[in-house]
Amino acid sequence: MRINALILAAGYAVRLHPLTIDTPKPLLPVAGRPLLDYMLDELRSIPDIGRVVVVTNHRFAAQFEVWARETPAAGPWPIDVVDDGTMSNDDRLGAIGDLALVLDTMPVLHDEPLFVLAGDNLVDFRLADLVAAFRALGDGASAIALVRSDDLPTLRRSGVVTIAGDGRVTGFVEKPADPPSDLVCPAFYVYARQAIARVPEYLAAGEPPDAPGNLVAWMHPRLPVYGHVFSDPRYDIGTLDNYREVCAIYEARAAMRGRPSAARSGGE
Repeated sequence: MRINALILAAGYAVRLHPLTIDTPKPLLPVAGRPLLDYMLDELRSIPDIGRVVVVTNHRFAAQFEVWARETPAAGPWPIDVVDDGTMSNDDRLGAIGDLALVLDTMPVLHDEPLFVLAGDNLVDFRLADLVAAFRALGDGASAIALVRSDDLPTLRRSGVVTIAGDGRVTGFVEKPADPPSDLVCPAFYVYARQAIARVPEYLAAGEPPDAPGNLVAWMHPRLPVYGHVFSDPRYDIGTLDNYREVCAIYEARAAMRGRPSAARSGGE
């Protein structure tokens, strides 16, 4: 079964200014490599990826197009860059709005499952395991990544999920004041074709186009969605402190492997 991949990279990362005024967050260097290159490493380990699409904004589209042409991390598939036409954080389409735009622009994506990934996360687990879990499900079921957290502030600013004994999602709430579980849902979702077909219905109902987890919250009562729980961490690069911490972790790993890393960008 072929699966296509869509990387969400249209945000403006205002919390990371000044680093992201002229450079998009997914292209910031981490231990000498653009953050997105690590995502491509993960995608290359997944059998039968058909194509990779990056959706971005007009302000940074040219940088992503250069990256797509020149990155040595590219796999055996084309990397398409879709420009959503926005120029600022004030007129952004939102993650689900960008998903809908890509589906309209590239109708071929309706024909196969779609792996939707955040372009600003790094992971210590294998995304191939999430795809394998999806492939083991019945036709029409989707799969989402879950990680556990015992940190209340993290839970309160995340999408928090409850699941049944078989892993089926029974609840999803964005940024709950009183988290119903310790399961956080980072933005890694493998959507069945049947789920992708419902995106226009979601937006036509006036649902919010921004946080991508909102689509899961709307979808799981209508179509089967299952959570795959990972024990290894993921790294959400949301602030300058997060970025510095992740750079330190990855540079230490590179040093242990004996590979020198390039100097970090300004602001470090």
